[in-house]
Amino acid sequence: MTARLVTIGDSLTQGFQHGAVRRTAWAAPAMVARALHAEPFRAGDFSGDGDGGPLLDLELLLDRLSAACGKQVDLWEVPEALLTLKRTMGRIEEYWERGAGTMPSGTGPLHHNLGAWGFEVLDALNLTDAVCRDNMPPPVNNFIAQLPEHGMYRSARRVLNPAAQPALADLTAPQLAKRLADSEGIENLLVGLGANNALGPCVSLQVRRSTSADLTRYAHQRECNLWEPDHFATLYAKLATEVEAVGAQRVFLATVPHVTIAPVTRGVSPYARAAHQNELVAGYYEYYTRFWTWDRHFDPAKTGHLTRAQAREIDATISLYNDCIRAEAAKRGWPVIDLCALLDALAYRRNAGQPPYRLPAGLVSALAQNPLTSFRVRPDGEVLLDTRYMRIPARSPAADASSDVWRSAFKGGIFGLDGVHPSTTGYGIIAHEVLLAFQKAGVPGADPALLDWPSIVANDSLLTRPPQLLVSLEATLDALFNVLPLDRLVEKLAGHGAEAF
Repeated sequence: MTARLVTIGDSLTQGFQHGAVRRTAWAAPAMVARALHAEPFRAGDFSGDGDGGPLLDLELLLDRLSAACGKQVDLWEVPEALLTLKRTMGRIEEYWERGAGTMPSGTGPLHHNLGAWGFEVLDALNLTDAVCRDNMPPPVNNFIAQLPEHGMYRSARRVLNPAAQPALADLTAPQLAKRLADSEGIENLLVGLGANNALGPCVSLQVRRSTSADLTRYAHQRECNLWEPDHFATLYAKLATEVEAVGAQRVFLATVPHVTIAPVTRGVSPYARAAHQNELVAGYYEYYTRFWTWDRHFDPAKTGHLTRAQAREIDATISLYNDCIRAEAAKRGWPVIDLCALLDALAYRRNAGQPPYRLPAGLVSALAQNPLTSFRVRPDGEVLLDTRYMRIPARSPAADASSDVWRSAFKGGIFGLDGVHPSTTGYGIIAHEVLLAFQKAGVPGADPALLDWPSIVANDSLLTRPPQLLVSLEATLDALFNVLPLDRLVEKLAGHGAEAF
């Protein structure tokens, strides 16, 4: 039976969320597959006995800390909070370094979702199960840095060769898709790669451009975090050639979002604010810093940051990547799904609080009908969802308060707690745009109205049951920064996953 949907990509394809992989059934491709009645849609199992992995799911952690501490961690609760943290991290480390996470899983042997977090374009071309296996030293049981080492390679193995079959050990993601096409046939192949070629500066707050030597290196050997456009073009042309050889009936390429919009970095303009001037200049702040660094603590002489010029440089580089993607698609008559334009239109702060994107009617209806989220659709039609970092108030505003008051109280909801990846609802918006593109391209049965928005909203626990510690967001993030290497955890999201934590 022909596979209706196969995907090659990175964390946005895999369904990475809140700092880990846990529920791939709510990744955007899985939602699209259900709307297309394209099941079974095989994907990796990263439930990790409920803990997810192989990094740290911040939503689960805050849920457990909230159960132990309520809306804030008081002084006498610090020992219990630390114990909860150590237990969670210890279970994750044990599962993925020595437990069931190292064993073959029953989700394959070939997956339809070949997305793997941390993947850059080159990783889709040169990483295989065998390469990852051979470049992972034995793990060390570290009582301090208690998270799985070489996490990207561990999860890539579970995506590329879940059943540990020798015949599949040396195949890259495009080659695995080719194997699927030869055995089942592929109707629609969706490729979404390139975000990690530019995400690194936003999570490390440093810019390290690629060199020609990086074109032949594995992920653990590279130090660059922003690929030169000509290097990207070389690699993407090779990727397009390999994708064409798969032989799918239709191929769709996704553009790369402007990564400076994600709340992993927070724009600040201290000098403009002090002078009572506009903090945004052509959509950009003076500086971009960690999302847990507050305005009153930010000092450009002491605090890690990107400058306005660097943020523009990163986005301009991504725009050149997208020119390359469109050019490769045009050569072959492939449709392009413009995720860059989607995020630009969703961006709340860059659009000065007036994002032009119109949320899908099915999403708005599902929010209004769910008793746990109905307040997010205000009487005047305003919807309390945006791209800021998630925040909830200790008490809701008065029922008759203005939508502006409610929006100040309830922030975010489209991005998850790692500040990089979408929430379940955010992935639903991506699925909506994919189905629109499929419909326009004439994919039989493709209709964004078939997305099951009530189930998507009901399964978005960040919206329906947010961790209560988000009430005291500043204190919570400060605590996490003090007890966790939070900066290193966030840096992992952009790749370099073969390194030890």
